Order: sequence, then C-alpha cells, then structure tokens
Amino acid sequence: MVEVALATHDSDPTRRWFGPAADPSRLLSVGMKVAGGGPHQSKTMMFAELSTVLAYGATADHADAILHQNLLGKPSMRSREAALYRLRQLYGIGQPAPICTALYCLWHRDPAGRPLLAILCALARDSMLRDGADAVLDAAPGEVVRWPSIAATFEGRHPCRLGEKMSKSLAQNAASSWTQSGHLSGAVQKRRTRANPTPTVAAYAALLAGLAGFGGPMLLASRWMDVVDRPIEDRLSLLRQAEGLGLARVRTAGDVLEIDVVRPMAETLGVPSLVNS
Repeated sequence: MVEVALATHDSDPTRRWFGPAADPSRLLSVGMKVAGGGPHQSKTMMFAELSTVLAYGATADHADAILHQNLLGKPSMRSREAALYRLRQLYGIGQPAPICTALYCLWHRDPAGRPLLAILCALARDSMLRDGADAVLDAAPGEVVRWPSIAATFEGRHPCRLGEKMSKSLAQNAASSWTQSGHLSGAVQKRRTRANPTPTVAAYAALLAGLAGFGGPMLLASRWMDVVDRPIEDRLSLLRQAEGLGLARVRTAGDVLEIDVVRPMAETLGVPSLVNS
C-alpha cells in the first residue's frame, strides 16, 4: 500500500506548484510560465471564447479566423487583436506551445472535462491566477469565497505590487474563472463547490505536475492535482483509468509509486515536443 500525504503549506507557495526538480528552461520550452504578469489583470479565462475557437477546427488557422473572419464577433479590429492576444497568453492560440497542443488534443477527446482542462492550462500560463488560487482550493465545500480573499492571498505573495483597483479587477476575474471551471458557484455570493474531473483531466493535471518537477507520491499531492478536486485515493484511481486511455502509466511495487504521464501523452496525442523540448 502506497501512502501519500497531502501537501502542506510552504513558506514559499511557489513550491506547491513547482518541485525541486523543476527546470526553468524546460518549463519555458513546454509553455509553462513561472512568473510575470498575466491576462487575469483584465480578463477571465475566456472559456466561451476558447470553446468557439477550438470548435472551429483542430488544424485551422485560429489567429486568421479571429482577426480576419471575426470568428468571435468583435466590434473592431482592435478588440479582435486584444482577444487573440489574451487567448495566446492563456492557451497559445496561434502560437501553440507543447502543453497547449496537448490541451487542444484532449479538448476534442473529452468534452465533459473542458472547463477543468482550460483552468489547468490557464494556471500553467498565468502566474497571477496561481498566486490567488489558495483562497479557492483551500476553501471547504459550501464556504463563501469572496473576491477580497483572493486579492488578500495575492497581496500576501506580492505586497504592494498592485493598486487597489487592479487588485480588485484581478480577484474578480479570477473568481469568475474558478466559477467557469466549477470550483465556485453563484453570481454574486460565490460558494466553494466540487468540480467534476474526468480521467483525462487528471492526466492533464499530472502532465503539468510532472513537467513542474514532481514525481511519485508528491505528484499526486501537488497543487496541480489539487485542481482535480478529489481526495488522493480518487486522484490515483482517475490516473489508473487514464492509463486505459493511453494517457498515463501507473506502477506500484510495495511502497514505491511511479507515475509517468509525459511520455504516454506525448505518444498517444502525437506531441513529441512534450518530451523533446
């Protein structure tokens, strides 16, 4: 029986997302962003727009469709360019990185998992969304989660980085994204709810965790897997189901747990750059 302990709060919350084996150059090459700004200062995770773009076709020129065919129905060229810019920041639209290419492939395989797939990719590419995530992920089911708590969590990480107006905008946009993903519910008074993960979602979360430097039991307990929103034993069960889809490899021998998602997903989805970047 493999025993896995849940990750505890670290004095540096970044370590909850990136393990000691994380390679900064490798993270950059696969499309993960450790620091910097992010779209949530002015936008949510844009789930509806992403859905429209990816419904247009997996091999389509999405950038051209947004800019020149007005796929998103924007009123001006400037607003089209802004939408493409934000979608590129969050999901690599028009300039796909390996983790974004994997997202597109999984998107078409698993319609039920799309909200969680989107929030996971957004978390990988927007550090500001990650930096306020504790306020949501650590809340108990049914607990009210107000935007000031998200703002306070971010402020605790980055004192005085944002002014009051920008902090409020960031927190409100983040709250909207967590609502789109299923972690929160309610229009005005938002409460913590349980999201509905699929085996594909668990595999994508494990992919990001593996790329972020986690392995074995620590991968299961990483912040990426917390987004799956299930107890440790259920996370492992979902990954075993993902193994049947060719998206993971799980092996146990006594107290040793091995989880490989990067290579199986690269092979099954046809994204060798996940391994070779």
